[in-house]
Amino acid sequence: MFRVRSAMALAATLLQASACAAEPIALYTEDYPPFNWADKASGKVTGLSVDIVAELMRRAGVATAGPFLLPWARALRQTAITPNSCLYITARTPEREAKFQWIGPINRNDWVLFARRSDHIVLRNLDDAKPYKIGTSIDDASISVLREHQLQFTLTSSERLNPAKLQMGRIQLWSIGRLPGLSMLREMGIMDVEPVLTFIQADMYLSCNKSMDATEAARLNDVLHGMYRDGTIQHIYTRYGYEKEAPRLGAASR
Repeated sequence: MFRVRSAMALAATLLQASACAAEPIALYTEDYPPFNWADKASGKVTGLSVDIVAELMRRAGVATAGPFLLPWARALRQTAITPNSCLYITARTPEREAKFQWIGPINRNDWVLFARRSDHIVLRNLDDAKPYKIGTSIDDASISVLREHQLQFTLTSSERLNPAKLQMGRIQLWSIGRLPGLSMLREMGIMDVEPVLTFIQADMYLSCNKSMDATEAARLNDVLHGMYRDGTIQHIYTRYGYEKEAPRLGAASR
């Protein structure tokens, strides 16, 4: 009996050591305030999504590396081809569904079209945008919708390039999430640009490489949903001054 118990204890110890030695999950994200961005003073990546994912991984007991801030298109490709990696925040579109394991939603994002106030552009729907050139970023989730409506659009590697293009008249509309767009405009001191149409409302996820075990993805989802139920998600949004923008448990429990 003693030998059996010793063997069981040894097996448990080895299993625990193996788990502790597991390679950390590499976390990728982009410059997309207020969800995620690099603080100018410290260089530290911070934001709503950063805090949510950090707390999720802490509660789940998952070791991580990063987050590493990359241009969006590169981060998306890197996660798709790199085992043991995850990216946030990602719109869960039909085109992306089979490429990742999904944990979320982490946030909610409303895509809007911004325009200069002085241009007096009024849009009732996306079809009204056909006369205008629209700027967005490479591999942005809105591209399929813009293409479906046969709209003119041009792509940049970084959303931060589009406000200047809008001011110079190189584009007439800018497609981006409402909160990120407002945050960038405020940071840049641009006052003459405003949202003129909301055309997508999407839940945003932590998208992980397809090789992640489905059981582990389900476990992470359970932990995240617990963070909704105990008020942690609401608290993080409140801390950043976005308490009215916090996603609700109803959306997270789908």
